[in-house]
Amino acid sequence: MKKIIFFIFFINIINSQNFTELTEQNLFRGGNVFLIDKMNSYDLDIDGTPYLNPDFDKGQIKFENGNTYSGEIRIDLVAQNFQIKGKNGKITPIEVNDKVKIEINGNQYKLHAINSTEYGEIGILRECIELENISLHYFPRKKLQKPIEAGISAPTSGYGKTDNPEWKDDGFYFFQINGKYLRVPTKYKKLLELNIFDEEKLKTFRKKNKLDLKKEDKLIELVKYFNDN
Repeated sequence: MKKIIFFIFFINIINSQNFTELTEQNLFRGGNVFLIDKMNSYDLDIDGTPYLNPDFDKGQIKFENGNTYSGEIRIDLVAQNFQIKGKNGKITPIEVNDKVKIEINGNQYKLHAINSTEYGEIGILRECIELENISLHYFPRKKLQKPIEAGISAPTSGYGKTDNPEWKDDGFYFFQINGKYLRVPTKYKKLLELNIFDEEKLKTFRKKNKLDLKKEDKLIELVKYFNDN
């Protein structure tokens, strides 16, 4: 009996060690992480970056069963997927399902089924606070901003020359209530129009806490308050 227990313990140690290696066999075998055959390529003449951070950061892929994979990770905000970089420098684009969390620089990211005609079917959201009745998430996005054409053009002199297009931050916050994702407005009047909070309680909270809908810490306070009230 002792030999059987020792053998099972030994096998578990081997599996745990193998899982931390950067191999497709180990990382993708659970069915929660999916290899993308081709990595997106972006025009080098576009200023800015389509990534949350152009550099790779140390991070972890966390699975429901408690297993984790540590490595260098970055987020492609345009393609809405992740990329991992192996020790040999090879970059591998991956997709994850909603059973997996990605931790980068202490922040938790997860794929959510937004199911919105305006914002897309799915999106990678950063967890701000997750509570029983209401949660707050940040949706980091990038949009391509084209340069404004000059009114007068004179190619020979260079007058009227336009700048390059640029990847610009276009992120915002979501309230998650009863499985629905509602974009957090930046104006108090628009928040009232959502009709998701009791107006009198909201007014009281606003007076006591100096509500600023553009500040994450204030939004977290708001979510905590209405989760409990």
